[in-house]
Amino acid sequence: MKIKKYQGETEEQVIEMAKEELGNDAIVLSIKKITPTGIFSIIKKPYIELTASYDENKVKIEEKSKSFFADIKGKVSSNNLDDKLKEKDNTIQRLEKRIVELETYLEKAMKSLSLEKGANTNKYKNQLVQFIYEMLISKGVNQAVCTEILAPVDKEENQNIDLIVKVVYNKIIEILEKAACKDLFIEQDIKNTEAKNIVFLGTTGVGKTTTIAKLSSDLIMNKNKKVGFITSDTYRIAAVEQLKVYAEILGSQVEVVYTINDVKEKINKLKHINDYIFFDTAGRSHKNEKNMEEIKQLLNEIDNPEIYLVISSTNNFEDIENIINTYSKFSKFNIIFTKIDETDTIGTILNIAHKTNNKIAYVTVGQNVPADIEKFSGEKIAKVLLGSMYK
Repeated sequence: MKIKKYQGETEEQVIEMAKEELGNDAIVLSIKKITPTGIFSIIKKPYIELTASYDENKVKIEEKSKSFFADIKGKVSSNNLDDKLKEKDNTIQRLEKRIVELETYLEKAMKSLSLEKGANTNKYKNQLVQFIYEMLISKGVNQAVCTEILAPVDKEENQNIDLIVKVVYNKIIEILEKAACKDLFIEQDIKNTEAKNIVFLGTTGVGKTTTIAKLSSDLIMNKNKKVGFITSDTYRIAAVEQLKVYAEILGSQVEVVYTINDVKEKINKLKHINDYIFFDTAGRSHKNEKNMEEIKQLLNEIDNPEIYLVISSTNNFEDIENIINTYSKFSKFNIIFTKIDETDTIGTILNIAHKTNNKIAYVTVGQNVPADIEKFSGEKIAKVLLGSMYK
């Protein structure tokens, strides 16, 4: 299949243009009104753009090929279906679904394209590969990562959508699954004489406390575990009160750390009556060396902690990379990405999986406690990157 665009003053005009050149075998992917922006918007009028998909080998086929699908559907009887008709009907449904998905992909990807952008500026000769490249870029995937992902289909002349998407999908999965954390202590059903220490780090406003509430609620309500809380976040207004509210609902105990010397004392109060102790640390700027030194001292007081760095996926890749690099200097940790339901550039997660050696443990997809948290799934992220809704 190939993709071609037509521009005109009215919908009727662009449809007639496509029909005249491509015939009735072409598939209209989208028709939309384009309003010029910038300084040229004063002198340029809005126009209609039609994007069509067609098979160059079948573009001159008569209309009867189109009625083939209708004939199949008309002959299918609910009482007498043979295997061949079932297979053809399923093929039709998959094709129709693919067209709808492709239209969605196209509309999102084309938002970032300029009117003056010509075919000679394309990175890939294969139009489908170029289309996927632009879509991934629009979702925040770095160019270098895109190049690696598309390398297997870079020289591919085949225009088969399913084949190319499958190759790209598998490559994305390969990168993401290497970053998936599969040996989380918090997921293991192990009986301990003392509580396991779980520490949450991160900058201000990333959702540490809400994430703690989600994970602890699941452990207490669904896995019959006991969780105690310690917070050192005495800098943020109402932070301690927020955690106390969650703890009261869950029937748990909260201890507050005001100085480094308090840490071991608070751990000793909770470690024999709980399965886990969750530490809610203060949100600190990774650029402030004094703040980072305080975090380092806190971690030195905690025995064998399992550490999670909580990161908002709404941040840009460069900032996230800097945060990870800063915390990596003094601790090992798994990553929790929050707010992925609030970002249009989920490709940042793929960039991090590609660039760093840190494992990704969880993602949060909303504010509901405890529902909106999931174990990291490379398959789900890959589907979002290729156009599906995150579900």
